[in-house]
Amino acid sequence: MFTLVRLLFLPLMLLYPGQRVISQSRLVEICNNSLDDDNDGRIDLNDQDCDCPLLETTSLLPNHSFEAQDCCPSTHSMVVCATGWLPASATTPDYFHPCDWMANGALPIPMPIPDGEGFIGIIDGSFSSDPNPDWKEYIGACLEDSLQIDSIYRLRIHVGFLSRRTSPATDIVVYGTGDCTNLPFGEGDTKFGCPTNGPGWVRLGSVSVAGQNEWKPYEFLFTVNSNITGIIIGPNCAHRSLSNDPYYLLDKVVLAKDSDFEVDIKANGTACDPDLTFRIPHRSDFSYQWYKNGVAIIGATDAVLHRPPGPGQYQVKVENAEGCQVSAPFNHSIPFQTTRLDRLICPGEALVWNDRTLSAAGTYRDTFKAINNCDSIVQVDLRLEENIESRVSVKIFPFESYQIGSFRFDAPGDYVQTIPSAVGCDSTVLLNISHYSVHIPNVFSPNGDGVNDIFSIRGTQDLRSVASLKIFDRWGNLVFNSVDLAQNAGWNGEAGGKAAPAAVYVYAATLLMDDGLVRTVSGTVTLIR
Repeated sequence: MFTLVRLLFLPLMLLYPGQRVISQSRLVEICNNSLDDDNDGRIDLNDQDCDCPLLETTSLLPNHSFEAQDCCPSTHSMVVCATGWLPASATTPDYFHPCDWMANGALPIPMPIPDGEGFIGIIDGSFSSDPNPDWKEYIGACLEDSLQIDSIYRLRIHVGFLSRRTSPATDIVVYGTGDCTNLPFGEGDTKFGCPTNGPGWVRLGSVSVAGQNEWKPYEFLFTVNSNITGIIIGPNCAHRSLSNDPYYLLDKVVLAKDSDFEVDIKANGTACDPDLTFRIPHRSDFSYQWYKNGVAIIGATDAVLHRPPGPGQYQVKVENAEGCQVSAPFNHSIPFQTTRLDRLICPGEALVWNDRTLSAAGTYRDTFKAINNCDSIVQVDLRLEENIESRVSVKIFPFESYQIGSFRFDAPGDYVQTIPSAVGCDSTVLLNISHYSVHIPNVFSPNGDGVNDIFSIRGTQDLRSVASLKIFDRWGNLVFNSVDLAQNAGWNGEAGGKAAPAAVYVYAATLLMDDGLVRTVSGTVTLIR
């Protein structure tokens, strides 16, 4: 007898450990296992499945974005409608909310509003009607928990600006009190000014603000040295001289310990330190997961990441029962420094470099540890100076000399001289010196006998021309002056059309030589009668 068995073929689905099935057709990404669980090519934080709702910093201020209401504002000066907030001064700020009053379009509110729909408007002095620079509007609140002495606090606030004329640059200041019964201050006096004009208030900190037709975020840090249970936010105490009422908007006011703000990764140690750590502020009610380039680092589930695994973009996700938050990316890179050196050595020499002896031209590289413990690549471009041999031929007059380096030569002949080159290596100079073939007589007798009657400068091919010739008597008087003298031309012994007396005369001549040089010669010549 045979039994007919009906086989049911079901889709085969393999699951990774911890993976769950949403439907038969779709898997979900697990965000802390370094795997592409849903096979979409994206892992962990790189997958949109791993997006998490923003876990905002818990503010010590109630209703920090002015969304909760005790009533709808029906006109201006109704900040009391914002749950948890009070008009801190006799001059009352405005509360904007679309449930009722939005200034009837009288104010060009910049968009978008930073958080939700409610926000506050304050004046820093009244000038348009009855001038009153002390008309300063403040909002106040009792804190959810008192500020601790010597703890660091951060206030983050969004400030809205209208036109630059309506919202000129100013300071937003936070004042604190140890007793919330001090709210409001000023005993109903609209000319009281800022809270520190009376007792019970201290200035905690401030930030300078400026803008035009926009919302801008600002923040500042401060510490307290006394018990603070309530705060006031508004303008500084300075008087202003304006022709209009300066007006500003406030929204999303968050006050908390600095350590409770967004997760910021800090590095302890240099980038190349073997004991480098990354850390974020530890919170006992949070769990942690570290990521490199969006992929989970298995086992990195503490507020401190020891010895991060190499360069990359690091993030950490913190999570509790209320939600999660991912830190801003922290780029970890290894500094890479390359130093290039240009060196030249002389023949027969060598360069000793990092226990290496280099004597051949080429490019050499080596790795050193820099002061920050990172690798530093040093490249040496080594050049070998060749033996330089120069041939120099010069002509001089007998009364001259020729100089090479610190050596002088004044006699015709061939010389071999070694001198340092510009880079310090030896350089050989082969020097040939000869005299110009130029004859300058030292005596002449202009007596008309046809012999030695003219004082002239003569030469062979060495002398191209006598560019000028001047003769002076013993008292310095010029007795002869001529330029571009023809061959054998010169002084005939006359001065002013008369025979010059026998005496010793001084000559100065400019000669154009065949080597292209212009030479100046001078000396004495004796005139004999």
